[in-house]
Order: sequence, then structure tokens, then C-alpha cells
Amino acid sequence: MAHWHHRMFGALILSCAMYGKAGAQRSAPDTKKVADTDSQKSTQPTPKLLSAALPSSTEDSAAESELLDLANKSRQRAGVPPLRKNENLIKAARAHARLMVEQRQLSHQFDGEPSLLKRLHETGVPLNSVGENVAYNADAEKAFDALMHSAPHRANLLDPDFNAAGFAAFWSEGRLYVVQDFVRQLPEITPVSKR
Repeated sequence: MAHWHHRMFGALILSCAMYGKAGAQRSAPDTKKVADTDSQKSTQPTPKLLSAALPSSTEDSAAESELLDLANKSRQRAGVPPLRKNENLIKAARAHARLMVEQRQLSHQFDGEPSLLKRLHETGVPLNSVGENVAYNADAEKAFDALMHSAPHRANLLDPDFNAAGFAAFWSEGRLYVVQDFVRQLPEITPVSKR
């Protein structure tokens, strides 16, 4: 069985770019393998100007799709395979993004919340390494640009070992809060006794 070994770039690496903030985290065990997952498109419009007037948080699936598209275009330019969207990872990213909105701050782990590795392992996705970027900014493109101009965030976005992801985007008080969860998803293995 895989031995979990944490590799962290820091509990929370913050960098300021434009009017936003961002943080990156990585964890990886010793083993590496390849896997598949599903893909889906969102058509919900991105509320860029209306967001400042909204009193509560609003999920933005169009911004999530835009962030994934921007990531995969950057990965293609870097000669790296695309990330595949995983619905279970999206649910985990959204749960963490809601906490960031509630706390009005960036963090990879709030008091009482499981670690990144445990959160993503609990999704049921077979994995052997994880990473996370968190940010907030004026819109998806500016958040992505800020992440790409920060070495640890860029490393997560362009890491060829990551093959699946779940991105979350929530508007609150005129800010787009972003969580990008990355994994190296392993293939599903069926025991011989179940075949």
C-alpha cells in the first residue's frame, strides 16, 4: 500500500498580485501512477459586475470552467497533458471555498478542518499526490494571472504528475474566491476475487 509522505511548500504561501492574494500547498507520497476521470462543461454566466452588490456568496461554475480552460491552455503551451475535471474533487474544492468565504480569508486548513490530503482522500478518488492553490481576485482571469506569476502556484498548475482537478469559484463582497485542488489520480483496481 502507498506510504503517505507530505511535501509542503509551506503551511500557507501568500503572494500579492494586482489586488488579489494567493496561496499554494502540495503533498505527495512516494509512489506515482496514471488514471482517468470525467469531463463536463458549464454554461452559467460569470457575474462580474453584479458580484459587488451581492450580500452572500454565489457559486460561479462558469468561472470554474474558465479557470480550468486557462490552466489547460497553459499546460498545453508547456507541453504538459491536460487536467481532467473530477466532480468529487469539485465538491471538495467548493466546500473549502465556502469556508474561505465565511472566514473572509485564504487558508489551506481552517481550525477543525481536515488536512488537504485527508480532504481529498475522503472524496473516494484513488490518488497518490495532491496540491492546492487558493486565491481571491477581481475575476477568474486576474486570479489565474496572479497564480501563474507565483512560482509555487505555477508549479502546481503545470505539474505533469497532476492529471485530475476540482476547481471552485465563489463571489463574495466583490471578490472571486478560488480553490484549485489537484491530484494524481490512480486507476481503479478491481480485486481478482470481484471479477
